[in-house]
Amino acid sequence: MVTYDLFNLNKNDDELLKKLIESSSNSRVYVLLMSLPDVRRCLLLAARLGMTSREYLYIVPDIEGSVSTNRSPWQFNETDDMAAKKAFQTVMFINIQRPVSSDFSDLLKRLNQQMYGSDVSKYVTSTYSDEEENVNQSSIMAQQHILSGYYNAFMIYLTAVNETLAEGKNISDGIRLVDRMGNRTYVGKTGVIQIDYEGNRVINFSFSDMIDEENGTFEDVVWYIDLTGQINTKLGYSQFWPAGEGYVKDIPDCGYLHELCQSDTSDTTVAVSCGIVACILAMSIGITVVLRIRYNTLKRDLYWWKINLDEMQPIKNNLTKSTFSSGFYHMSKLFAYNQSATNATESSVASNGIYLYKGNMVRLNPLCDTNIHVTQSLLTEFDQIRDINHSNLQRVLGAMLEGDRKMIVTEYCHKGTLQEILMDTKYTLDSVFIFSILSDIVKALTFLNKHPLRVHGRLTSDVCMIDSRFSVKIACYGLPTIYDHIKLQNKNQSLEKDLLWVAPELLRHGGNPTPQGDVYSLAIIMSEMLTRDEPYSNDKESLTLKELVEKIKSYQDPPYRPTVSTTPELMTMESLMRKCWDEDPEKRPSLHSIHSIINKLMVNVNKSGGLVDNLLQRLEKYSSNLEKIVDEKVDELRQEKQKSEELLKQMLPASVADRLKAGLTVEPEFYDCVTIYFSDIVGFTVICSQLTPVQIINLLNDLYSCFDEIIGNYDVYKVETIGDAYMVVSGLPTRNGNEHASQIAKMSLALLRSVSNFTIRELSKEKLKLRIGLNSGPVCAGVVGLKMPRYCLFGDAVNTASRMESNGVEFKIHMSSSTTSILTKFYKFVIESRGVVDIKGKGLMETFWLLGEDQQSENPV
Repeated sequence: MVTYDLFNLNKNDDELLKKLIESSSNSRVYVLLMSLPDVRRCLLLAARLGMTSREYLYIVPDIEGSVSTNRSPWQFNETDDMAAKKAFQTVMFINIQRPVSSDFSDLLKRLNQQMYGSDVSKYVTSTYSDEEENVNQSSIMAQQHILSGYYNAFMIYLTAVNETLAEGKNISDGIRLVDRMGNRTYVGKTGVIQIDYEGNRVINFSFSDMIDEENGTFEDVVWYIDLTGQINTKLGYSQFWPAGEGYVKDIPDCGYLHELCQSDTSDTTVAVSCGIVACILAMSIGITVVLRIRYNTLKRDLYWWKINLDEMQPIKNNLTKSTFSSGFYHMSKLFAYNQSATNATESSVASNGIYLYKGNMVRLNPLCDTNIHVTQSLLTEFDQIRDINHSNLQRVLGAMLEGDRKMIVTEYCHKGTLQEILMDTKYTLDSVFIFSILSDIVKALTFLNKHPLRVHGRLTSDVCMIDSRFSVKIACYGLPTIYDHIKLQNKNQSLEKDLLWVAPELLRHGGNPTPQGDVYSLAIIMSEMLTRDEPYSNDKESLTLKELVEKIKSYQDPPYRPTVSTTPELMTMESLMRKCWDEDPEKRPSLHSIHSIINKLMVNVNKSGGLVDNLLQRLEKYSSNLEKIVDEKVDELRQEKQKSEELLKQMLPASVADRLKAGLTVEPEFYDCVTIYFSDIVGFTVICSQLTPVQIINLLNDLYSCFDEIIGNYDVYKVETIGDAYMVVSGLPTRNGNEHASQIAKMSLALLRSVSNFTIRELSKEKLKLRIGLNSGPVCAGVVGLKMPRYCLFGDAVNTASRMESNGVEFKIHMSSSTTSILTKFYKFVIESRGVVDIKGKGLMETFWLLGEDQQSENPV
């Protein structure tokens, strides 16, 4: 890239520094067309910026002959000579070869006498300073070189005239004269002069390089013969370019801003080393130069905002769910509509979006539009907001804009948005609180108005974030490339809702946001604070959102605005609000005047104490209210816990449920002897054929509710119900000796009596025929399954009890000999032998009928 930049060198160093910084982003080879003092000044400034490394080359045409008269052109006998010597290592001078004959010296003396008179030393060796003397000598050399050129040109012309006259030709024929002067060689006072066939003088050049870096002396090292194109190099000299490693590249391998190379450990080491050297150099120059270097270094760091997701730690805390929207609530409405983009990040972003970054809580906000790319304008926008650090503006800490995962990282605000606070009835908003919030918003807008951003342009109650100290932090400022592009790509109802805060003149004619537009948006927020409701909430039921916007845009008299009613102490605020939403933007008060009015209002309502005192009282009131809410929630939690425990005990034995609640395992347990009850309804299939499914469920529910109420009077545990089958056991999980047989027997008699009185609602004449079977014996019991766990019994005693039921008769209790043995040995029951019965899977068994309980007999049957 070739760039020509004209610059007034009489300006201060700041302007020259600015030019150097701008050029470093697209150049590495410079041609300095300036005097030697200005070259020296420019190189010293370049050294401050780190622009005199081996990847830079400065070519200086030495028209004045500075190197010819002074082989150390950097030396001005100043304190910064050493720095200048180092900077001049990247310089290569281009010199016009000057004649060294005695005739040329005589000619110069004659020219000096014509220019300065007889006393030449008066002008050449006067009382100049070292720098002025160098300038004076160079200036004289330049004048002599120019005058010698005029002398040669005139002598060549006279030679052509004399030759033309000698041939008797007309000297007024200019074409003939020009033809005679070209393509020939002249010998004059200044040496041999060659003119090519086009009439141009063949000039030989030499290149001077600092071959002795220790002493800093320049010498001619390369000579260029224009006529033949031949290049001659000084004997033993092989380092033509200052870099010493080949020619200097116009575009470095790593790019102008090092964007084409990935930094590694070695790069870091080099950078640290360079930083140490730069600091040492800066200390010698002074604190002013150090600050200037720091400023320019930061200015060039255009990618300060880049953040890697690996640098952050997700915070998975249920306490953050209530403020999930905090930090980017408003713009999340823009981001949530491209599900394909948000889903791509769900696997890598915490569900609540809250992360820990460099010790601070931050909010990650996924961008729904993946077509956002890093451009020069976006870099400029990030640079604009980089140094914004205001107590009422939410800081943008960085962004991730690579690949499909595009996010913006912002400061985290614990309390959510202002709109959430206004809608939450648990917050009490007094006048001091309202004016304090309003003051914070105005402070932020005033700051932006003085900043290069000038305006916010997207102000709503949704972008007013509330931090843990109830201070307002406005979000979504700046970065129009991102925000406006997202709005353009995602036109939907939620985005159109934001138009309710936009000034009518901007709705009608569009254009860029204005400070007057922000004042109008502030007025709409005031209406929300006075009504504690969304703007135009009274009209939203009768008008669509589009119709509301059209009414705002229309020229009505009076203009269409939200309906507001307020208290006497807020009448002044209402008056200010109406001025702020005036139809004429020029009649709206300025942010400065609004700030003054709000400060006066705060003084009037805050006579009882300072703002800090009121803030502490407000926080104390909120804390007390929060404690009350916490107590209520804890009480609700306690009640729900009790319900859960009761439900668990209905599903499992109490002792088993207690072990599960304690986090203990329930191991299977063996019981020597328990009594098991099985029952079913004879002819249940026939009954079901006469009922609908719902009626069948109602029948079983009525029957089992009756059974459940009865078994609660006995030491038994209901195992399960399957259809019309009902299973109960006694003797586990709490052992009760031999009482289990008596408890089951008494319960069975009670259930049999209840069935005789049970009526089916849909079949009042139909009677349920209950059939019961009992057996006693050893079993193993334990909890089976993780989902819907069941307390199950295993063992041959369970199968035998089931066989007793299936081989029984309706309205009778069929028992095995094991149960009968326990009952006849210890208890008074009426038992009758059924005889020997062939039981499936068991063979021949003697079984018994339990007929009742003998209340009068003193001895067992």
